[in-house]
Amino acid sequence: MKWKIAIALGAAAGLLTVVALRLRRKERLLEISTNDLGYQEHSPEELIAEHLLDLNTASREDLRSLGLDSEMSDQILENRPYRNKLDLLSRMVISENTYDGIKHQIGVAKATESVKFAG
Repeated sequence: MKWKIAIALGAAAGLLTVVALRLRRKERLLEISTNDLGYQEHSPEELIAEHLLDLNTASREDLRSLGLDSEMSDQILENRPYRNKLDLLSRMVISENTYDGIKHQIGVAKATESVKFAG
C-alpha cells in the first residue's frame, strides 16, 4: 500500500513539474543594436535614401503602410517627437513584437525637439 502511495505521489510531482515548465513564461530576447539608438545621425535625405520612414514626420497613412492599425498609428502620432526609434519602446507606445516588425523600416532625423512625457 505504501508503495502505491509513493508511486502516485511521484507521478503527481512529475506531472506538476511538466505543467509548471509548460506554463513558465518564455523569455523573449529583443535584439537592440546601435542602429536603434542613432539620436541625430540621420538627415531627412539619408532616411529617404535608405527607404526609412521618419517617425517625426510620417503621416497616418505612412504608418499604416507599415502594417500598423489605426490605434497604433494614432499612438505614434500622439507621442511625437522622438529622439530615436527606441523611444517607441521606452515610452511604451508600441509592443516589442510590433517594434521588431517595423524597426528596419523606421528612423528619426534631426531629433532636436524636447521629448514629450505623459504626466
